[in-house]
Amino acid sequence: MKTMAIYLFIFLWLLAAPAYGDNAMEYFNLGVKNSVTHKKIEYFTKALELNPALAAAYEKRGLLHYYQGNYDKVISDYHTYLDLAPAKAEAYRMLGMGYMKSGKYDSAIYHFTQAIKMDPKLTSAYAYRAEAHRLSGNDEKSIEDATEATKLRGDPRAKADAYKTRAKIYRRIGSVELAVADSRAAMRIDPRIPRFWGRRYFYRYASPEELSKAGLIALIAIALILVFKLTIKPPKK
Repeated sequence: MKTMAIYLFIFLWLLAAPAYGDNAMEYFNLGVKNSVTHKKIEYFTKALELNPALAAAYEKRGLLHYYQGNYDKVISDYHTYLDLAPAKAEAYRMLGMGYMKSGKYDSAIYHFTQAIKMDPKLTSAYAYRAEAHRLSGNDEKSIEDATEATKLRGDPRAKADAYKTRAKIYRRIGSVELAVADSRAAMRIDPRIPRFWGRRYFYRYASPEELSKAGLIALIAIALILVFKLTIKPPKK
């Protein structure tokens, strides 16, 4: 009798499973269509409660967690995604980002390396592995990866970040002209980089010739202002 009850329970659960699966996809689709981040996360979470094997929901929720700065959740979601779905470079790259933002640079480097093994042309994996190497104190490998990223055709923002990473190292070791050149290259590629970031490198590390030209222009401007003031008569009272 007990065995019969168990079989009956399994049978009823199997009958109900497709309905739960359908409901899970409904919530997943709501998450895709919604434009509010916290609502999207709620929908994906509900979908996963109904169907814990819905790999795409882990991937999409993990990306949203990244933009919210919840890096532990990023790591958890992307590891689960890789347990359920065929491995892909972008998932490993996102794991690398999550670990790097969490200060776990060795784990970040490992996952960026896995991404590169799967996709040797993935610009962003080289760019951010370069930053992880820099943060962990390995300047040589950081420059190698940043240089490789600047050679590849890929995500322009990642390429700009590679130039920024390399500029930081050049700045610290005193390679003035290289630091300035890389900071300018970063700004040309990605207009979202604040102007003050490049100006900081220019004014602190500009060559003597550039500073001389800037000084000459400033002197001319001052002279013109003085002449202008002297030649214009004050209004009569």
